[in-house]
Amino acid sequence: MNTPATAPTLLKLDAISEAIDELRHELARSDASSKEVMLEDHIHSLDVFGAQLNTRRKALGIELATLELQTGVSLSTLKRLFKDPAQVKFATVYSVCSALGIKLCAVK
Repeated sequence: MNTPATAPTLLKLDAISEAIDELRHELARSDASSKEVMLEDHIHSLDVFGAQLNTRRKALGIELATLELQTGVSLSTLKRLFKDPAQVKFATVYSVCSALGIKLCAVK
């Protein structure tokens, strides 16, 4: 139920989310143009991977609450993901990686 007080708040949140998406895309384009070589990082430990995701989030200046709004993933699940990715669904990992500009790749 939208009350008059929540409608402006929702509009502000939408505007913030759009601005964050635009900044994230600009950063991804900037990173892509400045790096000719693809960096390959192999995941050897899920704990380390979770920590790397959290480090990336912080480097982008994205607060947990903002990431929650962008991905629809709850704060508690985000915290579990950053601590131990094995505790969450792959779809959650994929969603968060996408929001952070990280591409996942499976190699046979």
